[in-house]
Amino acid sequence: MAKSASKSKREKENNMKLSTRDLTQISIFAALTFVSGFLSIPVGPVPITLQTLMVLLTGFFLRPKAAFFAQLLPLLLKLLLGGFQAFLTPSFGFVFGFIAAATLISYLVHNKDGSFLNYGLAAVAGTIVMYAIGLPYMAMILNVVMGNQFDLAAIFQMGMLLFIPGDIAKAVLAIILADRLKGRVRVFQH
Repeated sequence: MAKSASKSKREKENNMKLSTRDLTQISIFAALTFVSGFLSIPVGPVPITLQTLMVLLTGFFLRPKAAFFAQLLPLLLKLLLGGFQAFLTPSFGFVFGFIAAATLISYLVHNKDGSFLNYGLAAVAGTIVMYAIGLPYMAMILNVVMGNQFDLAAIFQMGMLLFIPGDIAKAVLAIILADRLKGRVRVFQH
């Protein structure tokens, strides 16, 4: 019994550690997410970027803990480079949402089979999480910090409705990439 308790403790400690491979994957996906934020189309308080595509791919390709850190790093870089005022941008709440979304997507994908349906459901769940965190934050910054009077309909229009067609296209692309690469890329072989 002492051996099994010791083995269980060792397994738990190993699960808490990040391997060199994990750190490399985290760095790559963090860099891709950060850089994809610079490829933007300004359309109001929240620009159109490829970051949501990278969040989906992060969740599809990395394990939950690695996905969490891969999305935490771009947030920390934004704060490091942008200072405290980065917190005060209407789009910053979505960056918080990226962390939760990538982690949830990863958890959902890695605990099920790798079917199109599971990828699709995980993408929808992750996208809902991004909006559930990003929209209230955007409303707070626009209305409380900046002194505007945007109602709920305006917040949804500026922060979500405009982005739905692109989110659908990015989700389809991410699902196709994940499905095509899952047998060929070592990132799937944990």
